[in-house]
Amino acid sequence: MRLSAAVLTLLLLPAALAAQAGKFPPDTLINTKVFPHTTPVTQVIGAMRNFTSDLGVRCQFCHLGEEGKPLDSFDFASDEKRTKQVARQMMLMVREINRRVDTLPRAGGVALQVTCGTCHRGVSRPAPLFTVLGDIGTTSGADSAVRAYRALRNRYYGRAAYDFGESSLNIAAFRLGQAGKFDEAFALLKLNEEQFPTSSGLAVFRGNISLMKGDTSAAEAAFRDAIRRDSTNNEARGRLRAIGRP
Repeated sequence: MRLSAAVLTLLLLPAALAAQAGKFPPDTLINTKVFPHTTPVTQVIGAMRNFTSDLGVRCQFCHLGEEGKPLDSFDFASDEKRTKQVARQMMLMVREINRRVDTLPRAGGVALQVTCGTCHRGVSRPAPLFTVLGDIGTTSGADSAVRAYRALRNRYYGRAAYDFGESSLNIAAFRLGQAGKFDEAFALLKLNEEQFPTSSGLAVFRGNISLMKGDTSAAEAAFRDAIRRDSTNNEARGRLRAIGRP
């Protein structure tokens, strides 16, 4: 899926690879919706490999079949799975994006190209880390959010899937604070302290969330901590003035 044609090929794959029951690869394609019926089967299979890599999934993510079973036991022609239907729409989206990208002025003659990996980057749900952790914190609580972070960091650190920089947990905590989930917010900030123990900006987030909670004393302590860590932190100084404790 490094080329747009390959992207289109792959996303039609769920409808394509089952011309003969119990035979893989098939001789021809059937049930194609967007993908040209005459596309070589080998091209479809190659695109499938790129698709699974870009989303970090296996064949059964879109197709009816069981992990570890022979591919000739899969029902590739079935339209039952929602993920397959979404894939078709994503194919059309990628096609349209690349059509529009082709109209942009090129820098140094290099063509721009969008693929599934542009957004997914190795995960099936292309969401920022702060969104993933915020959702987990909201629905399942602080402990679950902390465990999820550690698991994701252990699996994906050093890859493009998620941003494990300081801002991800800060943003997730801030959004949880806005939702009134203060225990969850402070749990994520405490977790972030493990990674960035000298961060002045992190202390400002702690102060801001304390203000959301109505705890002015804790907010003051956090802002003073931020200044202690970085004497040039004017945001923290401004917050102290705003609460009448310069």
